[in-house]
Amino acid sequence: MTVDLEPTMAVIGCGSLGSAILQRVLETSNEQPQSEQGDGSDSGSEEPLLPTRFLACVRTAESASRLEGQFAAYNNTKDDKKVVNIWRADRNVEAVRQASAVILGCQPSQVAQVVAEKGMTDALRGKLVLNICAGITDTVLWEMISRQPPSSSGVSGADAAERKREEYYFVHAMPNAASLVGQSETIVNPRPAGFPERYNVLTDWILGSIGHVTELPHNLMAAGTITAGCAVGFYAPSPRGGKAAGLDGDLALRMAAQAMKGAAEMVLAQNKTPDDLIKEVATPGGCTARGLQVLAGKERAGNVATAFEMAMKKALARIFELEASSNGNSS
Repeated sequence: MTVDLEPTMAVIGCGSLGSAILQRVLETSNEQPQSEQGDGSDSGSEEPLLPTRFLACVRTAESASRLEGQFAAYNNTKDDKKVVNIWRADRNVEAVRQASAVILGCQPSQVAQVVAEKGMTDALRGKLVLNICAGITDTVLWEMISRQPPSSSGVSGADAAERKREEYYFVHAMPNAASLVGQSETIVNPRPAGFPERYNVLTDWILGSIGHVTELPHNLMAAGTITAGCAVGFYAPSPRGGKAAGLDGDLALRMAAQAMKGAAEMVLAQNKTPDDLIKEVATPGGCTARGLQVLAGKERAGNVATAFEMAMKKALARIFELEASSNGNSS
């Protein structure tokens, strides 16, 4: 699917992570890679790989105001052209339709509702969808899309069965809060064979702009997420929890250390406190919040190391709960 508009990226649910990714993409846009020729539908294409226009969709007026201030400098141009447009969530479908790349950054519990918006399943077709929602696997996302009735497809007379999995290009990635300072330890699933080269390059550039990227198979995505993501909230490397969840010990140590390097940069560069970091990553009811409940009672856990391992196990259990809940919402 070709989008005959100015190269545009839409961020659906532009919260802490979504706005951090957007900030880094804007800051490093002068390092945009050159377009590459692929084969098949990509052959001979010289389209810019990095979007030059951005649509950030949020639910509340407060969030909209915050983003307007954060990205004001990018909109202060001589021709008054807005590089970053802040839209409310009632324009989600319109934003996706205008985009060639989409960051799905809403809360996991909101994904099914977003996908069910009239016209969304068709709008997502053929686009790069960078999904940063915990617990929303590629399988779950596809099930949500494929189960939408024809009336939600946005195509008159279209049948839901006509939607083909190969027409949707998902990348499930889990950055952490250090994305804003380019020090994220981002976990990403392998992309399938035949994934468009232009989307491979664009994905690698976007994720590379926010830090280090580690590719893990689907069965280790949850373990990688708690090791690299929740570690920022726990404010200490937690390799024992990652190892217990199935990661190699050295890999778990490096991933957790990279996560904490990012947290340290946030403290040093932005004068944030550990409490500030916790507030940014500990979504109420989420996996980090669940683990922090264990840390609050560390005196009863025997020692700090044991408490961290217990916290990681609780966070891992929460990831699996989110996946199970998302599967339920899609059926």
